[in-house]
Amino acid sequence: MRPTKTKLMPMEFNGFTLEINEITRLVFNRPVNVLSTPVVSGLASALAMLRESEVVKALVIAATGPTFLAGADIKEMAAMDELEARRFAERIHSAMNAIESFERPVIAEVQGFCLGGGCELLLAADLAVASIEAVFGQPELDLGIIPGAGATQRLKKRIGLIKAKELILTGRRVSAVEAAELGLINKVAAPGKLQEEVMELAKLIAAKPGQCVSEAKQLINDGSLEEEIDSFVRMFGYGDQSMLMKSFLTKGRK
Repeated sequence: MRPTKTKLMPMEFNGFTLEINEITRLVFNRPVNVLSTPVVSGLASALAMLRESEVVKALVIAATGPTFLAGADIKEMAAMDELEARRFAERIHSAMNAIESFERPVIAEVQGFCLGGGCELLLAADLAVASIEAVFGQPELDLGIIPGAGATQRLKKRIGLIKAKELILTGRRVSAVEAAELGLINKVAAPGKLQEEVMELAKLIAAKPGQCVSEAKQLINDGSLEEEIDSFVRMFGYGDQSMLMKSFLTKGRK
């Protein structure tokens, strides 16, 4: 990350708020949260700004109300021609790619309906925790389209080819419990404990050396065994490696 000197304050975007701290929270805040063009554009701008910050150690994407994200704006899409659809798809893919490649871990905190583009945003995140009320699904075929924000590629990597085909081709909805069983999310939070459990997870990760977290995430996403060697060696150029290993050895002698 290129450092910035100033810690950014809470900000309002079209469809969400952004509070920048070590654990940064991006919270969708409409009665029904959808990925309209203005919201997607704001999301891309927010992510670009966060990349410039030296403050952020983890990013949590959450929401208020009954929906995490209900998907793209159907009213907007209904009026699109092919050219407009291409522009929208390219814009939303760019935003999802920015989430996936964000240098710090991204955790989805899912409290309600997580459908279509909402589920695709979750797939671009690194980790996901959901409330027991959360519902997941890819219903795009019922609207005469296909998933257009990454699900045809990311879902099969997350839950396997045959289950990804089932969920996309049937469009059926999945409970939080089944989502955890499939590996779509990491866990179901205890009732009333969603934000608390997500923040505990984020703090655990944020306490690790930042360069280790960033390198490990990049390698897991799209690295190779050869690149792993190079990254492993680079860690020995940071002070954290020597300090933490000496501390470990000292504790072992006690």
